[in-house]
Amino acid sequence: MSYLPQKFRLCYAIFLSILWAYMPHALAQDLQNTLDEVLSARCLDEAQTGISIVALPSGKAIYSHHADTPLLPASTLKTVTTAAALRYLSPEYRFITQFLYSGTRQGAIIHGDLIVKAGGDPKLTLENLWQIAQHLHGMGIRQVTGSLLIDSQFFDNLTQAPEWGEDESSQWAYDARLSAFAVNFNTLAVHVSPAQVAGAAAQVWLESQPPYLQLHNKTTTSSQGGNSVALSREQDEQNNVQLYVQGKVSLTAEEKVIYLNVDDPTRYAAESFRSVLKQVGIEVLGTTVLGKMPEKTQLLHRHLSPPLSMILKELNTFSNNFIAEQVLKTIAAEVSKQAGSHAEGLRLVQTFLQALGVRLAGVNLVDGSGLSRKNRITAQAMTDFFTAVSNRFDIGPDFLTALRVMGAQGALSPRLSHSPARAQIRAKTGTLTGMSGLAGYVANTQGAVFAYAFLLNNNRCGYSGADAIEDKIVNAIYQLTVTNTPKP
Repeated sequence: MSYLPQKFRLCYAIFLSILWAYMPHALAQDLQNTLDEVLSARCLDEAQTGISIVALPSGKAIYSHHADTPLLPASTLKTVTTAAALRYLSPEYRFITQFLYSGTRQGAIIHGDLIVKAGGDPKLTLENLWQIAQHLHGMGIRQVTGSLLIDSQFFDNLTQAPEWGEDESSQWAYDARLSAFAVNFNTLAVHVSPAQVAGAAAQVWLESQPPYLQLHNKTTTSSQGGNSVALSREQDEQNNVQLYVQGKVSLTAEEKVIYLNVDDPTRYAAESFRSVLKQVGIEVLGTTVLGKMPEKTQLLHRHLSPPLSMILKELNTFSNNFIAEQVLKTIAAEVSKQAGSHAEGLRLVQTFLQALGVRLAGVNLVDGSGLSRKNRITAQAMTDFFTAVSNRFDIGPDFLTALRVMGAQGALSPRLSHSPARAQIRAKTGTLTGMSGLAGYVANTQGAVFAYAFLLNNNRCGYSGADAIEDKIVNAIYQLTVTNTPKP
């Protein structure tokens, strides 16, 4: 069609839009027959399976199955947090971490406190802290007579979503704790590799080990195959954290990295920074304290995160719960100008969804990541949301970019790589025990775009079985074609 004059191409596009808006009943019936067959799988709970498919840009329903039933969204909920962040913060927003001092500076000595004013950056790393410490050293600073003061009041003091409860509290990295001053996703990375001889302890080390973290290597290198290494932590009476690495490592095994969330994230970030300062040659004589930054300070350095649009792409590609929750609290902090909280962030998300015209009956959101089993949303609300966002020029393009391209050529997109619809699908997955979901957009062979949401609650299909069902539905949408189209 690209060789046609522009006015004819425009007419053709308008014709397609009208045709999809008034799709013949028989065409929709063909899709319904196909999907009804797919959804007859015995591993599905029919009453807890929600499907909604709509044509864009109109939002006209093409297929619906319990679309108004409130169900667990799991990580498909991250799409809502993503769009709300783009709306309230903008695609170009950057998290700011400031490094300042109080008192006076005389040559290489600061007579006062070294201050970190945290801004909720979910992408701050140990490498960044090293670079910042080197920068301060390059400025000629060698000693701080006061304390290392951490102002983390950009967020409230809750390190988890209030509704999570004990069942969502673990030592695993997928539910890393939250903090305005966060380093390495508030996660410890313990590296394990075999010794050179069988019977010896494996090589075990931390990427960063402030003094209060004490690592105990209780591993053995085995000449036989198989690896069974576990990591756990305990806090002792002196307020130090004991890390235990136990198990066997095969002599021929490759290096393994075990991730564990940080119990006290602000402490870990602060003490990691203090350790880095010492390594580059800057001594802080006082203790590490938490508090409010004084009014009179001097700025030494401002660290800016990557643009929010890039961070949101990572959030959805890796389904990073930590980033989602940090972003939600940042929305609250920036809009309310008070300490960021889940309550305020979720209130703003609901206001945003109402403004989009999303039907919210039965919808209950308690976090930004979808980790909690208390979240509820309908497939219909999801496609209402996707339709409205796709028609928003201010956030729509960046929202679409933030979703994974399923089946594209890339190490992180193997799913649907052998499908005829590969690279035509933008999606967010969602997985909890007994729950699988997929939501996003797919274009058919003629370029018509559809929004969809599949929520398979209480299924017994297993991860791969549920994926296969969702993939069949996506392929069926992709293969849906318009009949009686004009010849170009």
